Amino acid sequence: MSGKSGKKSVAPETPKPVEVPIPENLPEELLPLYDWWKANGKQFLITLAVAAVLLSGALTFKRVRTGKIAAANQELLRANSLDELEAAVAKYGSTKAGNATRMRLAKAYFDASKYEEALQAYDLCLRKGAPAGFKEIAELGRAHTLEGLNRLDEALQAFQTFEKNYANHFLRPQAVMGIARVMTLQGKKDEAKKLLENLKAEKTDDAVWEMAIANLEGVITRYEPRAERSLFDAANEAAKAVDAPAPITVPATTPPVAVPAVPVPAPAPAAPAAATPAPAPAADAKPAPAPAPVAKPTAAVPAEPAKPTPAAAKPAPAPAPAADAKPAAPAAAAK
Repeated sequence: MSGKSGKKSVAPETPKPVEVPIPENLPEELLPLYDWWKANGKQFLITLAVAAVLLSGALTFKRVRTGKIAAANQELLRANSLDELEAAVAKYGSTKAGNATRMRLAKAYFDASKYEEALQAYDLCLRKGAPAGFKEIAELGRAHTLEGLNRLDEALQAFQTFEKNYANHFLRPQAVMGIARVMTLQGKKDEAKKLLENLKAEKTDDAVWEMAIANLEGVITRYEPRAERSLFDAANEAAKAVDAPAPITVPATTPPVAVPAVPVPAPAPAAPAAATPAPAPAADAKPAPAPAPVAKPTAAVPAEPAKPTPAAAKPAPAPAPAADAKPAAPAAAAK
């Protein structure tokens, strides 16, 4: 032993669990339950509390999701334009109403001739699982979109698959008419007409389908395929049309039209010239013994009116008095 104290270190003793005495009034048949509760009661309470929390959370999540779906349905009913449908899909696309909204958006894309966007929307809807009863509509819409994209082989296969898989579906005539349209575009007008005749025989009691089939028959009958032209051919034709000189049209000469002579009215006859008084006789330079008598003016005979001429007749000027004529001097007063 070393110099240190020879006492050994003693490990601390763990306290023994206190045994709770069994209640005296506990029936013997409940003793096993009492023993289980003593052993597992605490753990059971913790588990029960956790389960209650989880259940409460699940109910809250379900209530929130239900409210969100209801809001999505209301938004879907109010949405009419393309922008409103796009906003509804972006907001509620992850809910159960998301695919129904996405289908309406695909139809809006198709109506706006945005066939690429419509095809993407239909494909996404089918991948995520279309709502019950809408899967067939999405498949038929996808076939129409392929037809709009001029992917005729794929469209024909999609229409034929729909007609085969859904023989009793109410939209089957739409698929048959789609097959007829695609066949016509492929140059198979006779087969398309025969297909429509068989469909018309099936729908003799339905006036709506009969009218739709008759309209399509008329379109197929009038359809004539156009020759395909490349962009280079179109450019060459446009260049030729620009380079070719425009024909010059010379207007036809017309003979001169004779203008009827307009009668010129005769001018009014000129007024007769006014009579001029005869000039007084010139007096001698020497004073006369008596004043010269004043001659009374005689009435002038009016001249014969001149014949009408283009220019109006002017009156003759009055004769000028003699230059050396002097007025007679008055007689001298008698003394």
